[in-house]
Amino acid sequence: MIKSYTITTTEIDDGEQAARDIAEQLASVPLLKNSVGLVLAHPEFLESGIYGQITKGIPFPLAGMTTISHCSNGKADTYMLSVMILTSDDCQFSCGLSESFPLGSDVSDIARAAYADVRGRLEGAPRFAVLYAPFYHIPYLGNCLTALSEASGNLPVFGAAANDDLNTSFTKAAARTLFGAEMYDDRFALVLASGAVEPKFYMVSVSEDSMVMPRVGVITKAKECWIEEINNVGAADFLRGVGFLVDDPNNNNSGLLSSIFILHIDSKNDGVRVSRIPHGLEGNSILCGGEIIEGAVLSIAFNTREGVLETAKECIGKIAANHNSGTVIIHSCLGRRFGLLSEPQAEMELLCKSLSDDFNCMASYANGELCPTTINSGKADNRFHNQTLIACIL
Repeated sequence: MIKSYTITTTEIDDGEQAARDIAEQLASVPLLKNSVGLVLAHPEFLESGIYGQITKGIPFPLAGMTTISHCSNGKADTYMLSVMILTSDDCQFSCGLSESFPLGSDVSDIARAAYADVRGRLEGAPRFAVLYAPFYHIPYLGNCLTALSEASGNLPVFGAAANDDLNTSFTKAAARTLFGAEMYDDRFALVLASGAVEPKFYMVSVSEDSMVMPRVGVITKAKECWIEEINNVGAADFLRGVGFLVDDPNNNNSGLLSSIFILHIDSKNDGVRVSRIPHGLEGNSILCGGEIIEGAVLSIAFNTREGVLETAKECIGKIAANHNSGTVIIHSCLGRRFGLLSEPQAEMELLCKSLSDDFNCMASYANGELCPTTINSGKADNRFHNQTLIACIL
């Protein structure tokens, strides 16, 4: 059994005071035999050196990421640092850091080596993994996830890509993986847990009402993150043919870039789907923010404030309906935050106030989300998601 506690500070100016805040909260936490901390911090905690001051006094391993906004202990804020402490007498934890990966390279071998290292230090069979990375597009995080799934025998993997105020995946930025007192822009952090724990996973993306073009066609040709053909027609030409605004007078593909592609990936269960952000055109092909599944049915949706809050409520409702208590870890795509327009904290505020005090919830924004879509006989179908809210309950 895993118990959890969350400690947090919003002290961004005085490092000594921030360290005292965390130390005082930590002193009241009844740590059990084995503990690990999942840490979230605004990038300014790193830039100011306060993150290093805080972590000096934490006696257990830490793994996490930077994020521009998160909530914990019933409070949502921008300039905040939080540590969710997982502690147990009968569950074991093992943490590790990957080797540095060259920009633009395939990280599969590095991912497999990192898993072997962390797995080698874990007592018992792993039950789930948590992964934090400072990248999603270059290198592509989906390849890393695939390698971890293969190496682990399809162990459930949950996690996120770090983010910062630049809100971008294509340039070198301030997004960092956090591991202990250190921070990295070229490594991922991995946590494995074994013992008596059965994590449950939930995810939401868009509502049916927000699908302006539901099940418009079948993706008949794809390569990696590219949609090449829909219904055997070049992807861009197909979308033009059904009246979707691929092009515009300013030649900036604004209709395309503001949309969400929904891939319905299981014909036997239409509820299983993956969201993709279209990034742009090259000829007749459309580049998306994740691997494309040939044979998937395509729907097109748009992000709205109402849709973001409706789906967040839907996810919380599912958790409350299926669990009386527990530890809840949530990551929501930055793109959902954009949909909130002048109320950028509305989703985080909803998440931190909606569950009862029987739940310990920590939620943050992510630049890419990792969560299984299904688990059958202990084998997870781990997927990389865009524009999605994912939740893990322990």
